[in-house]
Amino acid sequence: MAVLTTKIDYTPVGYLKDIIIQYINYKRSLGLKYGIEEGVLFRFSLLSKNYDLSENRISLELLESWCMRRINEKPSTHNSRVNTILQFCRYAECYEFQVDYPEIPRIKIKKYQPYIFTREEICRIFEATDSINPYPGSLRHIQVPILYRLIYSCGLRASETANIKCKDVDLENNLIAICEAKLNKDRLVPLSGSMAEILKEYIFRFRKNANLNDYLFPAKYTEHITRGTIYKWFRIILKLAGISHLGVGLGPREHDLRHTFCVHTLQSMQRSGVDIYAGLPLLSVYIGHKSIKETQHYLRLTSELYPEVLEILINSGCDILPQLKEGNNEIH
Repeated sequence: MAVLTTKIDYTPVGYLKDIIIQYINYKRSLGLKYGIEEGVLFRFSLLSKNYDLSENRISLELLESWCMRRINEKPSTHNSRVNTILQFCRYAECYEFQVDYPEIPRIKIKKYQPYIFTREEICRIFEATDSINPYPGSLRHIQVPILYRLIYSCGLRASETANIKCKDVDLENNLIAICEAKLNKDRLVPLSGSMAEILKEYIFRFRKNANLNDYLFPAKYTEHITRGTIYKWFRIILKLAGISHLGVGLGPREHDLRHTFCVHTLQSMQRSGVDIYAGLPLLSVYIGHKSIKETQHYLRLTSELYPEVLEILINSGCDILPQLKEGNNEIH
């Protein structure tokens, strides 16, 4: 039986309550989900109760306290938390709030370098998923082999895969509808014939009696598996596949299967004689990017593995590849 989680009340409090609610409504009117940011603004409103904010003034002391980095806080989390409030402050200024901005040092964030799996490593990953042992009351040993094949073969995000509902799968046309993904975008993702057959058997055996609004991959204690669960399983799979994990924040991560899909797809395009300029927009739409520039950021090509792709891109004058750092085997 699924356990329903209680939604946290993020209603702002204190002197800034009304302007924060107005700001959140404004952001959502632009089509943004603004869920995580709502929680950040709520916590900021709690902190604001400790400061004098009369006369529509957001004080320097309040912002300095908020912008201070917390113990063990990741630079990326710190940066996101600070920027969310600074954006809110700029909005508040448009409504006659006076803001005393502190001097904030540049927050240095170490950029994650995607791990591109070789095709041989992908095979080992799939073999490892097939060896996952059953877990009482769970379909883990059934779901894991299907789920990671789906992520890789369709270039899906882990969160997108976790949120697929039974109604989103169209096996007559070999399509999956990805609904309300990043930036609230929807798209249709074609399935390969083999992937469609795998899903067809899974649905027939384990989801035949599910309602259309039920999730494709249910969990033991919740309505569906989560991104965190997918990552936890992936760490187990990497170990079984003999692929070293370099540590927290260093990968490989399950999201690198998406990066690898992009690289392998580009390689297949080149081998099939598809023009790079014609292929990139198709790939960009397929994986749910709003522009080719985003897809260019995803394609971290490993020159030792794919020299023919590197060569054709250079010869075509495509600006997808920045400078290759000496002594490194990846394009950064």
